[in-house]
Amino acid sequence: MIVDHIKNRSRYEHCHKNIAAALQFIAEHADDPELKDGSYPVIPDEVIVHVLTKETHGRDEAKMEIHKNFMDIHYIIKGAESCAVAPLAPEQDIAYDPNTDNAFWDCKDSYSVVIGEGEFYAVWPMEPHCPLCNTAEAPETIRKIICKVKVD
Repeated sequence: MIVDHIKNRSRYEHCHKNIAAALQFIAEHADDPELKDGSYPVIPDEVIVHVLTKETHGRDEAKMEIHKNFMDIHYIIKGAESCAVAPLAPEQDIAYDPNTDNAFWDCKDSYSVVIGEGEFYAVWPMEPHCPLCNTAEAPETIRKIICKVKVD
């Protein structure tokens, strides 16, 4: 997992062209008041951006997730969220759906990170994570950008 502020994106852009494209989209659109919730294909089938406004939830209300083919880059436009992280479960315990590139399961967290406005976190393929968790006891409405990034 990578956790950083978007102003430091140049540290990561050289890792992969698709990571660079995703971080560039975030940098160019994060403060855009015209950016609407929805999906934006930056590089078709390789970098898809989802902009959403959503309520956070309690950690016990969601399962850990992984993706095999895409990494996630989550950027917080407004508000804050906690993201729980865990080691990978044994493959036989994972009900993976190749059509959605998702798998979900219950497991114990190793740790969690709190991400605030202007910050992003990146989780690599096969890195278990549980996004959109509350940072306090009550849910909070947040606005964020999620980039689905295909990496080799």
